[in-house]
Amino acid sequence: MQNIYETFQFSVIKDHLLEYAKTELAKVYIDELEMLDNPNAVNSALEDLKEVSSIIVRFGPLPIGNSANALVLIDLAKKTGLLTPRDLHLIAEDVLTIVKISTYLKKVGDSYPRIKELTNQFIDLTNLEKEIHRVITNSLSVSDHASPELFQIRNKLKKVEATLQSKIASLAFTYGKYLNDDNVTIRDGHFVLPVKTVEKSRVPGIVYDVSDSGNTTFIEPLEIVQINNEITALKVQENEEIRRILKALTALVLLQEGEIIQNNKIIAKLDFLSAKAMYGKEINGEIAEKSDKQTIELVDARHPLIDPRKVVANSFLLTEEEPIIIISGPNAGGKTVSLKTVGLLVLMNQCGLMLPIRKGTLGYFKHIYIDIGDNQSLSDNLSTFSAHISQIGEIIHAAGGKDLVLLDELGTGTDPKEGEALAVEVTKHLEDKHALAMISSHFAAMKEYAFLSHKISNASMIFDEENLLPTYRFKQGVPGKSYALEVAARYGIDEKIVKSAKEFLKENSQNSSSELLDILQKKIEEATKLQDELAKKEAEMNRREKKLANDEQIFETKKENMLKDVKEEKAELIENAKKEISDIISKMHNSDMKVHDVIALKKELEELEEQEEEEVYDEEISVDDFVTIPSMSISGKVTRIKGDKAHIISDSGLAFDVSKNKLHRVNKPKVGNSKVRTTNYDLGINTKVGLELNLIGMHVEEAKNSLVKYLDNCRLKRLSQVRIIHGFGSGALRKMVREYLDTQKDLTYRAGGEYEGGGGCTVVIFK
Repeated sequence: MQNIYETFQFSVIKDHLLEYAKTELAKVYIDELEMLDNPNAVNSALEDLKEVSSIIVRFGPLPIGNSANALVLIDLAKKTGLLTPRDLHLIAEDVLTIVKISTYLKKVGDSYPRIKELTNQFIDLTNLEKEIHRVITNSLSVSDHASPELFQIRNKLKKVEATLQSKIASLAFTYGKYLNDDNVTIRDGHFVLPVKTVEKSRVPGIVYDVSDSGNTTFIEPLEIVQINNEITALKVQENEEIRRILKALTALVLLQEGEIIQNNKIIAKLDFLSAKAMYGKEINGEIAEKSDKQTIELVDARHPLIDPRKVVANSFLLTEEEPIIIISGPNAGGKTVSLKTVGLLVLMNQCGLMLPIRKGTLGYFKHIYIDIGDNQSLSDNLSTFSAHISQIGEIIHAAGGKDLVLLDELGTGTDPKEGEALAVEVTKHLEDKHALAMISSHFAAMKEYAFLSHKISNASMIFDEENLLPTYRFKQGVPGKSYALEVAARYGIDEKIVKSAKEFLKENSQNSSSELLDILQKKIEEATKLQDELAKKEAEMNRREKKLANDEQIFETKKENMLKDVKEEKAELIENAKKEISDIISKMHNSDMKVHDVIALKKELEELEEQEEEEVYDEEISVDDFVTIPSMSISGKVTRIKGDKAHIISDSGLAFDVSKNKLHRVNKPKVGNSKVRTTNYDLGINTKVGLELNLIGMHVEEAKNSLVKYLDNCRLKRLSQVRIIHGFGSGALRKMVREYLDTQKDLTYRAGGEYEGGGGCTVVIFK
């Protein structure tokens, strides 16, 4: 029986999946990928894929790096008792990968229960990872500090090697005139000097090698023989200690082999699902809905191995009520591709893969039986028809109600009448067996039988009759013509021959099936044009809808993350604002402060109050109510209300405006509970302030103090414009006044006008 995996080129699908796999075990899973053996397994695989695909779309690829097959490593450890530094490093890397996956999944939340259940099975092996990385360095060597003994051996080795280098340098200088080269070389692990062969007797030592030319003899001087021997002995000790360390670490790994393998399998399964999801994205795939019935409904299905720029999307429908489709139409019109598309997509679905469709619904099929292509067997001395019939015999014997059967050109390769009769009877047999089947055929009797049967539907591959070219479009519900004579004429058969053949066909036709097919074909072409236009518009709408849905999903994810960040930042800002408010209030109780300093603090306090958004109250606030501002730890009395702002005089005498929804009404405080502190701010309220300040006759420093105090009082009285008289004189007072005014951000100034004193005064305007 034909191998469906070979016929459908399923190995090419696997190759695409392997491009996305990162772990060795996931690659094994892909290599062994076949149809799952029961519907529950298929549904489970597709539900897992649905969750992983959604996660990747919303949050990006899973953080899975290269991972070895732990089954192989553990088996090696059991056989040899010794893992290499690289093997141990790979085992430790799995632990770090689990940490990355766990961190990644924290932002995913609880929306994906299947993946959460899977990853909850991870076992914490952090201690093993730390021990491995304590011993194994990033360069995959054993660390000097892996054991005290190794540290001691390597220290000795460094000292001896340093002594050797020094000794060799001295010997190279001593015997320099006898050497062919200044460079010391190594032979058989020993440092040797490249001595001229004619002078070799001048250098006492052990001969290790002679150059190809014979001009150079490599001699180990006697002075370093003992040092070389010591180095060799230390390296033997080093190797033995490294072996002991690796053996102990391997034993530690074997103690936790079950946990290591379990984690490795979970990582591989996630990688396997990720590879499926990424391939699904590559083919613009969708997951088919499951059906408990024997159903195949594929809308806008595309063959995944045909160039997406050339492939034609077609829709197919087989149900328990109409389980068989007879496909007719011209040669090279796409009948075989249609069979392979349906077969491959059913196979992919039952392997737990996405399908290149717009949408679809599929039942579960125990087997897929096929007879597609030329099955001629030279080794068995079978003709094409014999091999074809041999396959059909096996299929009709095995096929049942839970199977899918795909037959290409049923009954061809022999006498047309006999082949036609055989094709009809095979179709009847499959109908009786309740199998779902798609059968391609040119036989008129097959088309007529489909018309007469309530369980069989005709279908055709649409042909461009005007240009005599196939369109590769599948049309279910009507049969098609073969267009053999039209195509023959197009490809060079003499017109007289084609005309004679048409007359022969007409004379020998026993019914008007051909004429009916011609009429139907024209109707189909008209309907197809309209359908194509609608399909294009619908596809564009679906594309936009899908893009909008995807963009909305991404936006929602970003919004959730941003809101989380804003909430955390807001909490931090509120906490900092409260600290600043406390500091400001503490400063206001300092009786030594100047009025303008108090005003600046008051303004800063109001700004902080505007930023504060933590607590909101919905209380009716009236004039003379006593209130608190909980977010600022301030109490006071409401003196007036304007709009949504209330004017508050605090317990300490500070006056400022606050949003009413930030106020909480309280009882009137009892008299005598606390002493009222008098500050410079309180004194300033009763100060009389004129509309001008005369500085003439004052020293610069004295005038500046008067100016500062006067401007503070102006602010308290909320004056909008005043005049500073400084006269002309030397210009020192005018310079001081304007330099100070330049530092004040709440006012502007100008020189006096013609009737204001001219250049002898400065007019100040408060903002």
